[in-house]
Formats: sequence, structure tokens, C-alpha cells
Amino acid sequence: MAKIFESEFRKGVMVAVVDSGDYQYQQLAPLFTDYGYGFVAPDQKLIFIDGELPNDVQKIVEAHEVGHIVMGHGSTKGVNDEVEADSWAILYLRKAGYSKEADRLTIEFKKRHGFSYNHAKNKPNKIKVLSKIFINGAV
Repeated sequence: MAKIFESEFRKGVMVAVVDSGDYQYQQLAPLFTDYGYGFVAPDQKLIFIDGELPNDVQKIVEAHEVGHIVMGHGSTKGVNDEVEADSWAILYLRKAGYSKEADRLTIEFKKRHGFSYNHAKNKPNKIKVLSKIFINGAV
């Protein structure tokens, strides 16, 4: 059965965690394969997360997908969308007390983007990305 709740990272954003026990899982499974562990329907402010993932990974996915919504990402992917969503997620995971999850995503950041999160904070061309995050209410 799907678990549906409001995201703790942003009011008005709903999260549906769907596992293999839910009749809709078979329909969503190909989307999880195509889009990763979760995906967002930005116009509806609705996030779908693969419920077969461990709870800590689900929390990372939730924060990352909320980041896409807060950063105003649409169906057309921008070059910095994933960096922005991960950066937003790291900041908000820490703010909400999910240090272990933020640390895990910080480690994954380099694998995903080719540079470290700390490096991104110290580079002038990356500062624009992080500035956008702060402008959009990250901290």
C-alpha cells in the first residue's frame, strides 16, 4: 500500500512512497528505472518514491525531489538541475537533522557530478548555483 504524506522539507508538497505491495507499483517500476529512485510531477507538487529503498535513501530522494520543485525545475532539464537539487537536499537534510543522510549525499555528489560538494562551494562558477539555492529559501 502506498504511503502518502506531506513532505517535511516543504509545505504543500506531497510524497507517495510506493512499494511492491501496492497494485500501482508495477506501473511505476519502469518510471523508477528510467528516472531513478524517485521522480516529481512539478505541476502537481507530487513526488513518487520507490518504496523498496531503505528509509534513509527514501529521505535523500525526498529532499532531492523537493529541491527540484523549490528550484523551479520543469520537465526540460537544465544543465545545473541535478547539482542544484543535490545541493538543496544536502542543506535541507542537515537543517532537518538528517546528518547521516546529508553526509551520504555529499559523498555521492562527487560521483554524480564530477566534483565535490565542498569544491562546488569554493568555485566562482559554482557559486551562482549555490546563490540560487539561498535565494530560493534553502537556509
